[in-house]
Amino acid sequence: MAEGELYVERRRHKRIDRKFSVNYKIINAEDEAQEIRKSAVRKQGLSSDISLGGIKVEGEMAGAKGDIIRIEVVIEEQPEPVTTFAEVKWVREENGSRSFGLEFLILREADKEKIEKLLGE
Repeated sequence: MAEGELYVERRRHKRIDRKFSVNYKIINAEDEAQEIRKSAVRKQGLSSDISLGGIKVEGEMAGAKGDIIRIEVVIEEQPEPVTTFAEVKWVREENGSRSFGLEFLILREADKEKIEKLLGE
Protein backbone atom coordinates (compact mmCIF):
# COMPACT_ATOMS: atom_id res chain seq x y z
CA MET A 1 0.00 0.00 0.00
CA ALA A 2 1.32 3.44 -0.91
CA GLU A 3 1.54 6.16 1.68
CA GLY A 4 -1.79 7.91 2.17
CA GLU A 5 -3.89 5.02 0.82
CA LEU A 6 -6.71 3.82 3.03
CA TYR A 7 -7.65 0.18 3.48
CA VAL A 8 -11.33 -0.31 2.66
CA GLU A 9 -13.09 -3.46 3.87
CA ARG A 10 -14.97 -4.88 0.87
CA ARG A 11 -16.59 -7.87 2.55
CA ARG A 12 -20.36 -7.77 2.76
CA HIS A 13 -20.69 -9.94 5.86
CA LYS A 14 -19.22 -9.97 9.36
CA ARG A 15 -16.59 -12.71 9.87
CA ILE A 16 -15.37 -14.68 12.85
CA ASP A 17 -11.87 -16.14 13.10
CA ARG A 18 -12.44 -19.62 14.56
CA LYS A 19 -11.39 -23.19 13.66
CA PHE A 20 -14.03 -25.73 12.55
CA SER A 21 -13.63 -29.09 10.86
CA VAL A 22 -14.67 -28.80 7.20
CA ASN A 23 -15.52 -31.79 4.96
CA TYR A 24 -15.81 -31.16 1.23
CA LYS A 25 -16.04 -32.79 -2.19
CA ILE A 26 -14.51 -31.34 -5.36
CA ILE A 27 -16.83 -31.28 -8.36
CA ASN A 28 -14.86 -30.15 -11.42
CA ALA A 29 -16.60 -27.45 -13.45
CA GLU A 30 -16.23 -29.34 -16.75
CA ASP A 31 -17.63 -32.66 -15.49
CA GLU A 32 -20.92 -33.94 -16.90
CA ALA A 33 -23.74 -34.50 -14.37
CA GLN A 34 -23.50 -38.31 -14.59
CA GLU A 35 -19.74 -38.13 -13.90
CA ILE A 36 -20.03 -36.03 -10.73
CA ARG A 37 -20.37 -38.98 -8.36
CA LYS A 38 -17.39 -40.76 -9.89
CA SER A 39 -15.12 -37.69 -9.84
CA ALA A 40 -16.04 -36.40 -6.36
CA VAL A 41 -13.12 -36.69 -3.95
CA ARG A 42 -13.62 -36.22 -0.19
CA LYS A 43 -11.14 -33.96 1.56
CA GLN A 44 -10.88 -32.44 5.01
CA GLY A 45 -9.52 -29.11 6.15
CA LEU A 46 -9.97 -26.39 8.75
CA SER A 47 -11.72 -23.08 8.36
CA SER A 48 -9.89 -19.92 9.29
CA ASP A 49 -12.85 -17.58 8.95
CA ILE A 50 -16.53 -17.81 8.13
CA SER A 51 -19.33 -15.40 7.25
CA LEU A 52 -22.82 -15.62 5.77
CA GLY A 53 -21.21 -15.14 2.36
CA GLY A 54 -18.53 -17.78 2.50
CA ILE A 55 -15.61 -19.44 4.23
CA LYS A 56 -11.83 -19.67 4.00
CA VAL A 57 -10.51 -23.24 4.28
CA GLU A 58 -6.96 -24.36 4.96
CA GLY A 59 -6.20 -27.75 3.44
CA GLU A 60 -5.35 -29.64 0.27
CA MET A 61 -7.23 -28.34 -2.75
CA ALA A 62 -7.67 -30.78 -5.64
CA GLY A 63 -9.75 -28.35 -7.69
CA ALA A 64 -9.45 -24.88 -9.16
CA LYS A 65 -11.14 -21.50 -9.21
CA GLY A 66 -14.70 -21.84 -10.53
CA ASP A 67 -15.22 -25.43 -9.29
CA ILE A 68 -18.28 -26.20 -7.19
CA ILE A 69 -17.80 -27.90 -3.81
CA ARG A 70 -20.30 -29.62 -1.52
CA ILE A 71 -19.22 -28.54 1.93
CA GLU A 72 -20.00 -29.55 5.50
CA VAL A 73 -18.85 -27.26 8.32
CA VAL A 74 -18.78 -29.08 11.65
CA ILE A 75 -19.61 -26.69 14.49
CA GLU A 76 -19.02 -28.26 17.90
CA GLU A 77 -22.00 -26.53 19.54
CA GLN A 78 -24.43 -27.72 16.84
CA PRO A 79 -25.80 -31.29 16.44
CA GLU A 80 -25.79 -31.06 12.60
CA PRO A 81 -23.13 -29.51 10.34
CA VAL A 82 -23.79 -26.56 8.03
CA THR A 83 -24.17 -28.32 4.66
CA THR A 84 -24.23 -26.44 1.37
CA PHE A 85 -22.62 -25.92 -2.03
CA ALA A 86 -19.97 -23.30 -2.62
CA GLU A 87 -17.91 -21.95 -5.51
CA VAL A 88 -14.12 -21.79 -5.30
CA LYS A 89 -13.25 -18.10 -5.63
CA TRP A 90 -9.47 -18.33 -5.10
CA VAL A 91 -6.71 -20.82 -4.24
CA ARG A 92 -3.40 -19.83 -2.55
CA GLU A 93 -0.26 -21.50 -1.33
CA GLU A 94 1.74 -19.61 1.29
CA ASN A 95 4.67 -20.92 3.34
CA GLY A 96 3.89 -24.51 2.33
CA SER A 97 0.27 -24.18 3.44
CA ARG A 98 -2.68 -24.22 1.04
CA SER A 99 -5.91 -22.31 1.49
CA PHE A 100 -8.92 -21.50 -0.64
CA GLY A 101 -11.87 -19.14 -0.47
CA LEU A 102 -15.41 -20.37 -1.00
CA GLU A 103 -18.56 -18.39 -1.70
CA PHE A 104 -21.72 -20.09 -0.48
CA LEU A 105 -24.14 -20.59 -3.38
CA ILE A 106 -27.14 -21.27 -1.15
CA LEU A 107 -27.75 -21.42 2.60
CA ARG A 108 -30.77 -23.06 4.17
CA GLU A 109 -32.43 -20.89 6.81
CA ALA A 110 -31.34 -23.29 9.58
CA ASP A 111 -27.71 -23.11 8.42
CA LYS A 112 -27.88 -19.34 8.11
CA GLU A 113 -29.11 -19.18 11.72
CA LYS A 114 -26.20 -21.38 12.88
CA ILE A 115 -23.67 -19.01 11.30
CA GLU A 116 -25.48 -15.92 12.60
CA LYS A 117 -25.33 -17.41 16.10
CA LEU A 118 -21.54 -17.86 15.73
CA LEU A 119 -21.18 -14.29 14.55
CA GLY A 120 -23.21 -13.01 17.47
CA GLU A 121 -25.90 -11.54 15.21
